[in-house]
Amino acid sequence: MSSYFAERYARPTYATLEAPYSRTNDFRDLFFLRRGTLTFDVDWGPDLNIKVVVKVYYEDGSLEQYMAHTDPINVQGDKHQRVTRDIFIHMQSEHQGRVTCVKFSYILHHQFKSVPSEYDYIFVDGPLVAMPDEQNHEISSQWSTQNHYRTVELNDWVLQNDVDWINHNYESLNLIPKFTKGQTWHPYHPKRFIHDHIDKVIWKKQADPEGLHAIKVCVDCIDDRDFCNHLLHAHECGVLVQVIVDWRKMMLTNSKNYLKLKGSGIELLGEICSTRDPLAEVATDMHNKFIIFDDEDSIIGSFNITFDHWGANWESGMTFHSQGMCRLLDNIFQSIRGGVIQRYGIDPRSPFNLFYTFGRTAMLNGKYYRPHHALISEINRAQKSIDLCLFLIGELRGEHGESVADALIDAHKRGVKVRTILNGHLAWQGDIRKPRSMDKEFSRPLLPAVKRLEDAGLPIALVYGVFDRPVPYSPIHSKQCVIDRHIVIDGSFNWYNTSVLSHDLLVVVNNEDVAQHYLNEAQEILDTFRVFWLN
Repeated sequence: MSSYFAERYARPTYATLEAPYSRTNDFRDLFFLRRGTLTFDVDWGPDLNIKVVVKVYYEDGSLEQYMAHTDPINVQGDKHQRVTRDIFIHMQSEHQGRVTCVKFSYILHHQFKSVPSEYDYIFVDGPLVAMPDEQNHEISSQWSTQNHYRTVELNDWVLQNDVDWINHNYESLNLIPKFTKGQTWHPYHPKRFIHDHIDKVIWKKQADPEGLHAIKVCVDCIDDRDFCNHLLHAHECGVLVQVIVDWRKMMLTNSKNYLKLKGSGIELLGEICSTRDPLAEVATDMHNKFIIFDDEDSIIGSFNITFDHWGANWESGMTFHSQGMCRLLDNIFQSIRGGVIQRYGIDPRSPFNLFYTFGRTAMLNGKYYRPHHALISEINRAQKSIDLCLFLIGELRGEHGESVADALIDAHKRGVKVRTILNGHLAWQGDIRKPRSMDKEFSRPLLPAVKRLEDAGLPIALVYGVFDRPVPYSPIHSKQCVIDRHIVIDGSFNWYNTSVLSHDLLVVVNNEDVAQHYLNEAQEILDTFRVFWLN
């Protein structure tokens, strides 16, 4: 920990709070929000980054915490300003009551270390939140309190050793593919693994009451009663429980599951992931899906912890029993909490690689190598077959103007057998929430990327549920690909541009046995559901 505080280089100066506006969630619940910004004066160049921890207090005593990001403005030599992209405040919660106060602390990244602010500052008092007019005021140290939020950086050379060890000892990962198959009751379902390993951490804490034992959750949405109750029990047993979710899932909800977490003392953090990049097709988000159980076990996949929602989707993922894998995931986790993500070298052709959209995994030439690089590169290297099973596909762009659709079409042209299984309902343009018959479903135009693949002659399977629903339902939420029957690509990363700008991860595994499990899963989907083929 550094011996100085963030105020040495950066000071908050100004706050704005825009007029209220209304917004609905996926369940059409209505919320009233206010968008705010914070401005900082910085005595350093624009390479000094600032992250802001927004702390919203409610009448019932509960606390909501959000991580917001900043961009540099007004750069003048070794001085500049930074302004937050977006901060959102929910004026009044159905269960929590009114906002009583909004505070913030901040973290600066200086010379590859994170440095916390000494104080929590008042962003806006509760009475001002309720006023309908736009608010503008200077930030002062009056009524500031001690900031207790601290960040962590992992050791870069330890991470490098982990990567090198895994490259030469693939079996040490103890990797097991996991598929949901819409069967939450099944003993091999990921839900069973998750609950068993929460219990495992609790047991370790009971056997070692003075030791630090932790569960770290980084998942887009966790609106699951069993899961949240189990986390609460672990917390009560002395386990350190830390949870990061997308801010919308935490704020735009009336769920009692999130409410219990907010009032429990568990560290629950909503990540505000926003961008002004025009490539984003939809709003960016904290879309990672992984859990770390102490320092030994972990799980990644395409699934949120909402297994019973949306008709119990068919999802894919992997579990690991590996301290090295836990550390690689923790590097991502700690960076989202506000720490500096560590850099390490990778070989894209290794038996196993983990990639993160904002990671600093670098090749020998020094260039960073991230999920979209891996996707396009692996497709370009395909020689015999590419088997896709995807929630959706778009014009995912690479570094040089090429796209994943281009890569698939080129593979098809050079004789590679390309088979694409898609969530049928999301392959078409238009409002996906609008009720329609199956006849009208097929009258919609295809998404541009899907249309390009169809026009190029690639076989495309559009998958739907067995029974008709008011909104045509498809169970496919996977993001999986098998290349040449031995390369597996999986994770939370959807194949479109928004994922490049969101928090997402992807793994690439070179193993025939693992690949066969994924090929079997794809075939079972084709054999189980209604399939409509294009070409």
